[in-house]
Amino acid sequence: MSAIKSTSSITVPAKKSRRLLQKSECKEEEILETASVPFVTAKTRGTKIPIGLGHTHFPFHEQVSMKAIREQAKLEVKTAPTAKDNNVKVGEEYQADLPEFNPKLYDNDERDREEAMWTPSPKTFHDHESYQAAYFLPIWYQFEGQIPFEVALQNLMHRDYDIGKALETIDQKLKILPQKFKNLTKIQMKKFKELYDTKNKQGSRVEVPTRNFQEKAMRNYHIAETQNFYHFFENQALQGSSCTCPVLAHPEVVPRWACGNCTKHLKPTTSEDQCLICLNYKAVMGTTRPASNPVFTEEEYQKILDWKQIAARERRSVSKDEFEGIQKQKKIDRLLRNELTEEERLIIEPGQLPHKKKHLTEAQMQENGWNLVEQLEECPLGLPVFRQCNCDARDIIENPVALEIRKAIKRKSVDKDNQVNEPNPAKKPRRVMKR
Repeated sequence: MSAIKSTSSITVPAKKSRRLLQKSECKEEEILETASVPFVTAKTRGTKIPIGLGHTHFPFHEQVSMKAIREQAKLEVKTAPTAKDNNVKVGEEYQADLPEFNPKLYDNDERDREEAMWTPSPKTFHDHESYQAAYFLPIWYQFEGQIPFEVALQNLMHRDYDIGKALETIDQKLKILPQKFKNLTKIQMKKFKELYDTKNKQGSRVEVPTRNFQEKAMRNYHIAETQNFYHFFENQALQGSSCTCPVLAHPEVVPRWACGNCTKHLKPTTSEDQCLICLNYKAVMGTTRPASNPVFTEEEYQKILDWKQIAARERRSVSKDEFEGIQKQKKIDRLLRNELTEEERLIIEPGQLPHKKKHLTEAQMQENGWNLVEQLEECPLGLPVFRQCNCDARDIIENPVALEIRKAIKRKSVDKDNQVNEPNPAKKPRRVMKR
């Protein structure tokens, strides 16, 4: 009977001969202590959203599997301590010698870390609707919810409750807030809805863990962004139709990169279009907003530079619609050549394309390209609305908002008959996501 050849464990390093150890001037104990087996570690899923004006997508690594990590952890064998480490010293002579505690060294570390977000003004501050329509709503719609309510209130408080000063400096808050959330693409929204509508055999909806949404539908998003979007999507699905109060209706918004006043220091323009921040500043203060030091995100700043270059190349003024058409066609041409960015490769899977070969004809590349254009089309979900559940009562209350401010917001028309006849949707309990 032949003997079975034994193999050494992968977790135990091979012992070298003393001749080789002496030649490399190393000790055997050092080799045993420093040698280790490569261990697969769990990579972060992005529990913290990046801060600042840029946009960093999450570098999702598909090859890292949690199942493989758990299996590897079961096989982990810790190196046995050496002989000198086995002797535990006991006795007073082996106690640690610590210096006496000096409280003066830690006085600076006991500062108050709490931050006041809002303190009521000592002045008259009873006209909340005027502040809401002239200050917060323009901020909410202009920045698409990136600047939350409490940050806007804190900025107003720091500016001595002066709406003009607060509107002039509100864009500075973009430097310290999480990056702007990008809309999901068409293929991502399709996968997200399929996961959201997952049902068991009894026909009841099953709660899917957040990690599954990130792995299968939102691989370029941090898991914190995924969870925020899940609750936003669920709230819209449960609330149904939005509130149709006149003051709270959605306005028409000119993006800040197309605002003639905000971009006056970056590119010459004859456009009279202005963003909601500049419009409401003029309605409140009676003068044009200075916009002396506007803050733009990296994406907005790049659009301003591209617009300026196109106008210089054409040697004429280029309208906003024409510029957007040029940018859109530029992206389509790139996708028709099957050229994808690193973030787009996380969104698109090769198996989703009609032709999966490495070497494609020009016609096949075109077909794949138009498929990419369709899948990468953005699907904006909109903004959460302000539900006050008091629509009927608001009709008989005199609105104190100035007429100029109401015009500046450019509210959409509301059919009052539908508003009265439409019943309020019943409130449903909020579901809790499984982590």
